[in-house]
Parts: sequence; C-alpha cells; structure tokens
Amino acid sequence: HFIGYGYPFDGSDRANRHIAAHELLEYYVPPFKAAIDAGVATAMESYGVVNGEPVVMSFQYLQGLLREQLGFKGMLVTDWGEINSQATMYKTASNIEQATWATLNRTSVDMSMVAEDTSFAATTFDLVIRGVIPEERIDESAARILQLKKDLGLFESPFADCRLQATVGSAQDIEAARNSARESITLLKNTDNVLPLRQSDRVLFVGPTLNSTRYMGGGWNIHWQGPSDAEGDAIYQGFGDTVLQGVQRITGVEPDYFKGVDIDGIPLTDIGAIIEAAKEADKIVIGLGERTYAEFEGNIGNLTLPDGQLNLVYTLAKATAKPIVVVLIEGRPRILGNVVHAAAAIVNAYLPGAYGGLPIAEILYGLVNPSGRLPYTYPATESQASTTIWQSSFSNYDPQWAFGFGMSYSQITYSNVTLSSNVLRPGAPITATINITNKGPRAQKETVMLFTNQPYRFDLAPDHLRLRAFDKVHLAVGETKKVTLELKAEDLAFWTADLKKNIAPSPVNIVINPYNQADIFATVQVLADSDRLL
Repeated sequence: HFIGYGYPFDGSDRANRHIAAHELLEYYVPPFKAAIDAGVATAMESYGVVNGEPVVMSFQYLQGLLREQLGFKGMLVTDWGEINSQATMYKTASNIEQATWATLNRTSVDMSMVAEDTSFAATTFDLVIRGVIPEERIDESAARILQLKKDLGLFESPFADCRLQATVGSAQDIEAARNSARESITLLKNTDNVLPLRQSDRVLFVGPTLNSTRYMGGGWNIHWQGPSDAEGDAIYQGFGDTVLQGVQRITGVEPDYFKGVDIDGIPLTDIGAIIEAAKEADKIVIGLGERTYAEFEGNIGNLTLPDGQLNLVYTLAKATAKPIVVVLIEGRPRILGNVVHAAAAIVNAYLPGAYGGLPIAEILYGLVNPSGRLPYTYPATESQASTTIWQSSFSNYDPQWAFGFGMSYSQITYSNVTLSSNVLRPGAPITATINITNKGPRAQKETVMLFTNQPYRFDLAPDHLRLRAFDKVHLAVGETKKVTLELKAEDLAFWTADLKKNIAPSPVNIVINPYNQADIFATVQVLADSDRLL
C-alpha cells in the first residue's frame, strides 16, 4: 500500500497518518524503492490519507513521488473502492464524479479495484466524452495495462492450465510453507531451559489456539476475514494442521488438552478440572492469540489480550507452580501483562499459516532450533505502541522485547568486530567481519545483524539504532564461521527537514546484534562534506 498505510496515528485502520515529509522519505519510501529498483511490475495505492491528503487523488504521492522520483513505470491500481470512498467515506470529494476526475487528472492510477460496481468505467467514459478528461490520459493507462498483459503472456495463453489445479497442496508447497514458519518463529523467553520439551515430559496443553488451523492464518485466509465460527477448520477440507496434530505426530501420543476458554476469553471448561490435570503434568503449554481479522474489522480498543486468556496463565501458575510455556499466535504484538513473568518460556509464532502447527510443535520439542528474530518492537505497555528502534536516540527505548531479539537452544559466541577501515567515505564502502561459533548443543541458524548508531548528527536527531545489513548462516555444533557485512557512507545519508539528503560527518558506532549479544561494536569515522547533497 503506497504509502504510509502502516502508521495510522491511533492504530486503527485507515486513520490519518501524520508523517513529516522527510520522515516519509527516510523510513517509509525505501522498501518501495527497493521493489521498484528490482523491477516490480505493479503497485497499489494506499487506503486513506497522509497528513490529511487522500493518497488516491494525490499528484504529490502518485505522480511526483512514485512515478517521477522513484521511477515506477508499471501498472498502478487503487485499493478496494477507494475512488468512490473519497465521496462516501473521507468526504474529500463532493461526489463520485469529482473523485474520479481528480484521480485521473492528478495521478497516474490505471485501474480501479472494484467488483460489480461499474461507476468508475461509466463515469470515466462520460468525463472523456465531455472533454473533461483527455483521451490521451486513458491511452496512457490502457497502454500500461496492455503491456502488463503482454508481459504475462495473456494474449498467447489467456487461460490458466487446468492441470495446475492438481498441484494445490503439493508436498513441496507444504514443506515450503512449513520452512517459512520454522525460520520465523521466535523464542522470546526460556527460563532454566524449560524448552525444549522432552518426549518423556508429561505435558498438558491448554488454550484456544492450539487446536485451530484458522487462527494460525489470520485474515485473507480462505475469506477476507478468515473462516467464520460456523465454518471452523472444516473449510480446509483436510489441508493444514494444528499444534496438537503436530505434537501427536512427534510424540506418537494424543496430547492431553483442554481448550479452557474460547478466543474471546469466555470460559468453556471448569477451571478446577484443568487445575487437577495440570497438577499431574510436568509442564503446561498454553496457546494464546487472536481472532482472524483484516482491515477495520481488526480495530481494537486496547492492545491487551482478552482477560480470560491471560487468566488461564495466572490461575495455573498460582495453583500448580508448574513451568508454563506460552505460545503466541497473533498478527500483531499484544500486551501480555504479568504473563511475561508468570510464564517460564514464551514462543511467538506470529501467524504461521495453515501448516504452522507442525513447525510450532517441532520447536517446542527441539526438532527445530528456533532462529526467528522479532521484525518489530514488542511493546510492554500501550504507551509504547508506536515505539520503534529507529526513533530519535534521546527518546527512551525500553520495550518488552527489542526489534531483532530472539533466542535459541544453542550457545552462540561472537568475536569482536574487525573493520577493513576505520574511516568511511562516500564511494568507498568498508566491511565489518565477525567470527561466530556454535558451542552447542544443537545445530543453529544464526542471524547476524549490523546496526549503526551515531553519538551525534548535526541538524537532525540521530536514530537510536538502524539496521544496515544482515546475514543468516547455518552452524553445526562446534563450527565457527566468518561473517562479513558491508557498510557504505551512503547508507548513513538522511533526509533533512528541508528535504535535502546529505551525509553528516561524525563518528558512527557499528553494533552487532545489540539485544542478543553484549558489547560487540566498533567505531568508524564518517568523512564527508556536511553540505554534500545526494
């Protein structure tokens, strides 16, 4: 969604995004630029408004920035019904005709994403006939759409090969889905090595997400909002799995399980029965999570998981004193309250997909060594909801778990960083090399991340930390590997408030895995003309 869709001011879908122009260029444009530079063929404009300006009608964003500055030449489509929404929702146009005129006249939008509604086509035709929109503007978009169809071979083969239907749910696709989950699931806490579970452990499984396929998929999974309560998992027709099925596949025994509460935290089982079963167990695994949702249906009044879910953890922790492992199946970081302290181990499985059950079970039982790292900052309180690792360095950064954090079952040691030069100049990249060793007891995939931090930066407050490069390497037990990452002076260029991009001469700290490893850093001096513009 171009651009800024992921930063609504109050966290709700389509809310206004208050983003300064230089921050938009600094933090939100780079992923789109990387996709465009790689040759992406299509783009979608974003729902909503940025600084009050509707994106779908914006010359600034869709023509000046996307087409001219970033050089996108492909086909541009609106998000669902977004042209009409200018009149019906955002009140940025008096009627659909004005919204259509503004979109075509000001931007390079090629296609309106709608289903049965034909108002865009009819209104556009009328505007052209009346001479309000030049025919050349329609030719421009038609050319891009036809070029895309040509590039896809649709003129030669307009229909899909019906034999491809037989490949749906193929073994290789299932394994690819599972591998994605295996390398993403993140271990956030593991007190006294309560994980991995042993096959001999008596484990009680509790919670609404452990016996569900649909909750692992979230929204846009079967349907826009995911399967309904009435459909449940039956709609998968045998495809997919659950955490409990994964556990049974590993142990060969049907797991002891209580759902306990539903996904909204409403009790389903007498808690006394669960407590009695828990007392007979060595360890307790509790699955917490969210309903499926997408867009505005996912708006919530607070970030805390339902009380009924959290109370399962509190009650069992107090009544049994048994080690508790919490598995999070959620599409966003939800506040966990005292669960962080009550649980001995916490595994964040995110939304691992319909085949995520086995990978979760494999990590619980140690068949897979967790190697995922947090792709966001996990807040401890609601006031930290907008906290990022790249926020200004003078701001306090003390979340529940930091961006890039993640644990494993092996002891990985890092050497000090060796730099190819202690001076960094434009046009002359340097390398940072580090040796990492797996001291066991398991093979490990280790992500090595290079961050930078500037003690000061003239004219604009420096970031707390910025990820500049990373690599993921496989280490056998006892193996040492040398990892080399590159850093350019141009990586440190930043957009100023007056929309100039320059490099500030200053010392720069190169920090390796700052929240997984301690005191692994080196300092390089950036030599650049403070007035140099890029």
